[in-house]
Amino acid sequence: MIRAAYFLVSSLISILILLLSRDLAQNDLLVRTNYAGRRIPTSAGLVFLPVSVLCFTADAFRGGIGKSVNPDVYSFTILVCVMCFLGFLDDMVGSRASRGFKGHLTSFFKGKATSGFAKASIGFFVSMAISIHFSENVGEVFLNAFVIALAANLFNLLDVMPGRALKIFLPSLAGVIALNWKLGDFLVPQMLAIGGVALVLFVGDIKEWFMIGDSGSNVLGAVVGLGIVIGANFWWKLALMLVFLLLNLLSEKFSFSRIISRNRVLNWLDNLGRKGNIEILGK
Repeated sequence: MIRAAYFLVSSLISILILLLSRDLAQNDLLVRTNYAGRRIPTSAGLVFLPVSVLCFTADAFRGGIGKSVNPDVYSFTILVCVMCFLGFLDDMVGSRASRGFKGHLTSFFKGKATSGFAKASIGFFVSMAISIHFSENVGEVFLNAFVIALAANLFNLLDVMPGRALKIFLPSLAGVIALNWKLGDFLVPQMLAIGGVALVLFVGDIKEWFMIGDSGSNVLGAVVGLGIVIGANFWWKLALMLVFLLLNLLSEKFSFSRIISRNRVLNWLDNLGRKGNIEILGK
């Protein structure tokens, strides 16, 4: 009952926030050109932040005034809020001149730190800080941090077409929730709350009413990464970390969009729900 309530209430709150912020979202600072050349609001994923804080507050009241909140919930909320805020900053001030690990590292060694490099660096150290709570030794801290940070960056790379990142996130979230279902009514409700928001954002993203931006895609990956960190054993985490690393590196050489477009099944799934057929652009 508690888990369903978090999902439903978070969905309703996110709808309310999006409706109330419609005029604000039309501000020139919050509008970007999408793949089709249309100017639409970006950073709709910022709604994850207030909803996550509200869920944390609900947990605090549920646990009793004056009593400590479950540390897993603290870690989860901090990760979501920081990743969301870092993504929002990159949405607002980030330059698209440098892309990928290679582009950001090249700029850094030339004496110019990009917003993407700053986001990735801070995001990794935050992932390390969060991972300490879920790790038994230093090696596992680094492994867990890489799982979270690489997952966050991977979803950022996937978010170049309407609905794509969220289409991958929703079944991924279902998997990590199932993986952690026995943890009790603390962390799972928080994940379900993120799922409720993601489902609402999916409708607007796929219909091109807005873009979720880095503020949204960073949260998607970080939540999946943290779910893996908490619920999977060492060998599964190592294997998935290597998969995430490989996919991040492959993105430097190959376009995910072009790979998807050349596979009939993947292309059908990718275009499902969009406004007609689209030309493959970008990554």
